[in-house]
Amino acid sequence: ELEFTSQVSPEIKRSSEAFLDISQIYRWKKVSVFYDSDDGIQVLEKLMTDHAMSVRAWRLPKKSWRRLIRDSLVEMRKVLVERSVVLCNKDNTYMLLDEARNLAMLSTPPHAWMFYDPGDEMKNIFNRYNDIAVNFTVLSLLPYNTSLIPKSKGHNYDLALAKDSLQLVTSLTSIIQESASKASITLTDKSYRNQLNLAIRNNEETGLTGYLEFNEHGRRQNYSLTLTTITGSHTYLRGYWYSLPYVLNKRLTLFDEKHPRNRTSPFPLRGRVAKVVMIQERPFTMLKRDHMLKRGNAKYEGFAVDLIREVAQMLEFDYEIYLVNDGKFGNKMPNGEWNGMIGELLAGNATMSVAPLSINAQREEAVDFTKPFKTRYISVLMRIPRRDRSYFEFLNPLSPIVWICTLGAFVIVSIILYTLERIGRGKDKGGTDALQITVRESFWFIFGSLLQGNTDSTPCTIPGRILTSAWWFFALILISSYTANLAAFLTVKKINTPINSVTDLAQQTKIKYGTVKDSGVMSFFKNTNIEHFTKMWAQMSELDPDSMVDNTTEGFKKVKDEDYAFFWDTTVNKYQTIMDCNMMEIGPAFDPKGFGIGVPPGATYREELSMAILQLSDRGRLHEIETKWWDSQCPEISKVSTDETSELQIENVAGVFFILVGGIIVAAIVCLGEYFANALINASKMDKRKKSEGKDGRSENGGDVFL
Repeated sequence: ELEFTSQVSPEIKRSSEAFLDISQIYRWKKVSVFYDSDDGIQVLEKLMTDHAMSVRAWRLPKKSWRRLIRDSLVEMRKVLVERSVVLCNKDNTYMLLDEARNLAMLSTPPHAWMFYDPGDEMKNIFNRYNDIAVNFTVLSLLPYNTSLIPKSKGHNYDLALAKDSLQLVTSLTSIIQESASKASITLTDKSYRNQLNLAIRNNEETGLTGYLEFNEHGRRQNYSLTLTTITGSHTYLRGYWYSLPYVLNKRLTLFDEKHPRNRTSPFPLRGRVAKVVMIQERPFTMLKRDHMLKRGNAKYEGFAVDLIREVAQMLEFDYEIYLVNDGKFGNKMPNGEWNGMIGELLAGNATMSVAPLSINAQREEAVDFTKPFKTRYISVLMRIPRRDRSYFEFLNPLSPIVWICTLGAFVIVSIILYTLERIGRGKDKGGTDALQITVRESFWFIFGSLLQGNTDSTPCTIPGRILTSAWWFFALILISSYTANLAAFLTVKKINTPINSVTDLAQQTKIKYGTVKDSGVMSFFKNTNIEHFTKMWAQMSELDPDSMVDNTTEGFKKVKDEDYAFFWDTTVNKYQTIMDCNMMEIGPAFDPKGFGIGVPPGATYREELSMAILQLSDRGRLHEIETKWWDSQCPEISKVSTDETSELQIENVAGVFFILVGGIIVAAIVCLGEYFANALINASKMDKRKKSEGKDGRSENGGDVFL
């Protein structure tokens, strides 16, 4: 019975050549194929005959589910395929396009889609995307939007084939019967079938599906497929594909493309809800103090939260913020997968990422980024060294060698002054005892002059006065310099750090240093060829792997509690120094990179997001948001005056009081010593006087008796 069978529906094996011809004329280099029947295998095999074309395929169940379709689209996006061929039933095609829209994979450029809809049954699905600039090419046996069977309710193809079959059999049967009647021949069943089969092979009928021509095997040949292009609300005839070439061995005839005038592509996310992934990083994204009492986006605050709010208002879309589960920015793992926010974008869980995510070559290969909304550098965050308090800080303005030289000058000048005065008085015979300067008075005079005090004795000779003038000038300069330095030492905050630059860290091993694992900063150290940075990476990754931290919170804690230097973005480090006055940022900063909004690869809304960022920058709104979060200073520093001075504490000047108390004690001891010495001297004198008086009295009495 097979020899009497004819197939009115064209074989997909023959029609698959149309997909290859169109893909080649469109110059598609990477193609994905979605199918849910064995017909898709025929198309897939035909496309794979072009070795210059990379083909990826996903087979879906007849009754698929959204999660499977979404995962397939995400996989397609991961391999950077932007051209798709769809051979699925209506339900699967509906879900496929709906999920593609949610992932922003419909808009053109760069995405393009090709569908096989022989009976023009999916036009209602395509009409759902009139508000999007798309590039759909529909291959159909019936003309697009056909009205030949207005009451078919979506079964155009089956009814058209049935009508063509009925038309073919009816027409040929009448011809056969008429011929047999003229020839007065009675046809048996077998002869009738043979006659009908031969007539079908040689007929010239034209039905709803085109020429009803068959080959010797009863398979449809010499038919054409209509190519219809849909660009959103605009639909036009793009061309025809013929199963048999007619002109110059060309099977594909294309007409000129038609682009609607004054049409702008709407923002793909307008009116939709975007999933925005963020990472908890101060001051970009933070939980509010009362976040337990709030829900949704109201739980968060920060620079990134303010930025996405402004962008969403400008582009008229809604958004939902969620924090990345693993708390990582995004790094390529050994198995080729991505973690962190990059992984969320590639998995299709997030529509975009708004975070301090630096743009580098490796990440750019995986996802797309907008224009940078902020530039970051890498700097070092360290704990401010604790100042060593000393009771004798008043000695710090002068170095020990200056103090020794001053003491030596005091002794030498005192001796020289005494010598000059002694020689001068020897030549001046008219001098008086009141003008004489002894050794003690000479030392006392020089010491008093140094401390700007007065003494009873003064030099009276010309050489002595010249020396005194030179000493006064010396004392004036010394005391003035000491006073100025003392004020600076005791009132100005001066930080003496053991590390003054990044290179200092590489030249020591006492202070540990590190950064966050799987971060852009780590990627810089890992891939750089700069000598001292490669040395530091070897120290961090191999010799001291514990110096690497999982997140910035852990890094800040190590800085606060240990001798630890933390490499991180200047934007975050600066904010940390504002919030914690015990931390400081050490430069110079290096490795400038931009922070951009991350989007899935090929996302058509990237340009609109970039334009929104540029407009915010031009209006000064971006600067206002930055000022809100960074234009402040440490609360403790803000209390200090502009000259960065601080009040003198008792521990700063306690040494002066110690010297005063010591002077009092020494004076008291000397006073007591002098008192007891004088008492002893007076007592001795009294004893001598009494003894003398006693001798005198005995002498007087003895004389009287003798007389």
